[in-house]
Amino acid sequence: MQKQYLRSLPTVWQRLPLHLVCGVVLLGVGSCNRPPDRVTISSGTASGYYSRLAAQIGVSAGNSVGMNVQNLSSQGSRENLQRLLDRQADFALVQLDVVSDAMKQGKVQAIATLANEDIHVIVQDARLRSLSDLQNKRVGVGSQGSGIRFTADQLVKAIGLKVRADDSGFEETFKKLSSRQVDAVIYVGSVGASDKLRQQFLTYPKLRLIPLQPEVINYLATRDPGSYQAATIAIGTYGPRPAIPAENIPTLSTATVLVTRPDVDDRSIGLLTWSILSTSRKFSQFYPDLQAGDARSLLQKGLFYIHPAAQNVYEQGDPRDAWIRYWESNSDLQAGLVILIGTSSAGVFLQKWRRDRSKKLVTTTVKRISELRKLLPLDAQQAIDGIEELSQEHRLLFIEGTITSDVYEQVRQKTQTFSDQCRTLLEQQRKRFVLDTLLLLDDWQASLQVDPQTALQKLTQIKQQYREMLIADQVDIQAYIELMELTLISVMTLAPRNSVTDTNGAWTHPEQLAIKLEDET
Repeated sequence: MQKQYLRSLPTVWQRLPLHLVCGVVLLGVGSCNRPPDRVTISSGTASGYYSRLAAQIGVSAGNSVGMNVQNLSSQGSRENLQRLLDRQADFALVQLDVVSDAMKQGKVQAIATLANEDIHVIVQDARLRSLSDLQNKRVGVGSQGSGIRFTADQLVKAIGLKVRADDSGFEETFKKLSSRQVDAVIYVGSVGASDKLRQQFLTYPKLRLIPLQPEVINYLATRDPGSYQAATIAIGTYGPRPAIPAENIPTLSTATVLVTRPDVDDRSIGLLTWSILSTSRKFSQFYPDLQAGDARSLLQKGLFYIHPAAQNVYEQGDPRDAWIRYWESNSDLQAGLVILIGTSSAGVFLQKWRRDRSKKLVTTTVKRISELRKLLPLDAQQAIDGIEELSQEHRLLFIEGTITSDVYEQVRQKTQTFSDQCRTLLEQQRKRFVLDTLLLLDDWQASLQVDPQTALQKLTQIKQQYREMLIADQVDIQAYIELMELTLISVMTLAPRNSVTDTNGAWTHPEQLAIKLEDET
């Protein structure tokens, strides 16, 4: 069979060694017969949101890259994460707040954001209007092992709320709410895929959503920006007539994230990422923004710790070599390529050398970025300095003509993406620092009205903290001056008109204290 095929080709083919010809011919044939990859993904309860999302991932992977995805049912995010860490699954669907710590520790890396999950606080009693009204109440907080339970715990701890927790399943919890066996239910889920929740509002018309207070939203969104973002459940989301909810509900959201371990096969990660990216509109039932938005941007939204194999797909597209796919379907190209190999082998070797050199540069860049990523979020500024240094090295190589323009553009996109992520994190940290400073000043102002002497001691502590942060480069000189001016304004406007004692025990007037502070500034 092989000899007959050889006789039909040009003479130059026949002059090539038989083992080389057979190897080239069988390259396409062998790859066509490769068995599909098989991976496992831990999702959620049968027919639940996570299970349906995993099923869609399986369909996309099977249709686009021939990958077999086994969907493992579970109780939710926390069980999924534990399975992944215990190597009982290759991939897992989790809430971003649940997996945040594991990502920071380098145990887990993200593949894609697949939805936004809003926090819903649902009540029936009209007297319950805010989270504070749930003090000592009976509250459904989700079953053990679920992401809902984790988020509910974070929410009540953040504001010092004490509740009597009920960990019944979804259906049972709402039955209890309607019969007043519980006073409220905390639920976390995608509004684009919450058909079960929509049915509960139709079954129990007296149910309503209560908003989260602005201070709660600001506190959690600033304290943990990698996990929570401010969100709004729009009027009429769960029903048009009557509108459910009847008004826009301010709340927080976290993301649904597909994650994996750093040691999972890069090829499987790349293929699964491409299957999601290339069929992104299929996921708009869970993530409505994908219907018309930029998929590459949306699938990476809010993620700082993306697996390098997934990042490569977002930047370069299909991880499979395009020429191999074309080779498999084009017999004329197979013959032509063999002729090219025989007539210009030197050119082929030169191209291979260039490709290998470019691939090595890209690989080195990905490795350097992975090392810099470990600095996040502890030292985002050092990560920025490192990535800028790497970018400068690439620019010099391009200027010297060592690398081609397409390779330079490829590595430039990688460094620019990581630099943008670092700057975003740095800005979030700055906002958190400002909020912490304002809270500290609020505490000082409150004590100033009650105990001026103690307040003066706290003021000294605040000033010392500013100096230490300036020395440690946590704030620049302009921010330091602004913070001192803010403290000065607080002294002038909120100090009691009677005299207070300074740190040496001498009595002084608030204006004199302010002048002293201004001189120090």
